[in-house]
Amino acid sequence: MGDAAIDRSTVKRRRLEAAEELSMLLGDTTACAIAKDGRSYPAGKFHEGRIAALGDLLRRTDAASTPEGIADAATELRSEWEHRVVPGGGESRDWESYRAGGVQALGEFAVTGD
Repeated sequence: MGDAAIDRSTVKRRRLEAAEELSMLLGDTTACAIAKDGRSYPAGKFHEGRIAALGDLLRRTDAASTPEGIADAATELRSEWEHRVVPGGGESRDWESYRAGGVQALGEFAVTGD
């Protein structure tokens, strides 16, 4: 992305949108209840990843961050998210969806190299 329209309020808005989408998917069930039942829920994990990654971006930046600074932080974080491994080893559909959601969300703000 990397243009002047990037600011922390946009990141916050995107994070809220991801939380709203997750809430719509879960309905009256919690992600914890699904996990305790041993069920896989990749669609929910995708949105959880988006929420977590954008939270990482907000923690890595501050109110004084420039659009370029936010884009640089998003680029760095996206690389970190692309290389994350599941704690304890192994992979699962839920983990892959979680990571993909984070990578996609950060990609919206990252420097694209165009």
